[in-house]
Amino acid sequence: MRSPVEQFFNSLAPKWDEYANDNLGRVATLFGRLGIQQGDRVLDLACGTGVVTGLLHEFSNAPVHGLDIASNMIEIAKDKYEGQDYASFEVGDFLDYEGGRYDFIVIYNAYPHFVDRDAFALALEKHLNPSGKFAIVHSLGRAQLSRHHENLGPQISRDLLPANEEARFYQDRFDVLIADEGDDFYLIEGCIKTPKR
Repeated sequence: MRSPVEQFFNSLAPKWDEYANDNLGRVATLFGRLGIQQGDRVLDLACGTGVVTGLLHEFSNAPVHGLDIASNMIEIAKDKYEGQDYASFEVGDFLDYEGGRYDFIVIYNAYPHFVDRDAFALALEKHLNPSGKFAIVHSLGRAQLSRHHENLGPQISRDLLPANEEARFYQDRFDVLIADEGDDFYLIEGCIKTPKR
């Protein structure tokens, strides 16, 4: 049986690229604040139709793998990136994902739909390399996100806390490198905790 999140995003897939924020210049500025390195293996988590997959490749200059729970989104992404050997896409639920490990996991404009924060943090830890990082990136501010999601219900989305408060949920497993927000962005970056000597 399909989850409410899966059903919701499958229904939006045909028009997703019309809804999606296409201001890639501003998104590139946000991604530029992250520690994506040349050669990093990147997971474009909740990739949708691959809106930022190509941009992530520009930063990593390495293959980017897209994962999304909505099969209709993935079909469109595969069509859009056909012949681009740096991009691969897979249907799957990140919380049950059995794929490999990554140097960087980026979740762009989708984080509120992971309503179980603890399960999400465990999955991040499982799929990051020992020096791996993750980033939660929104090209909208919290007030905009709240208005955008206000009628979706708790099975599909949740409100975000201020970035510095939201980041506290990750401090047991990760070192938080960035927790910042503004009227038109929201950004949290963390890395696997360095063992204490």
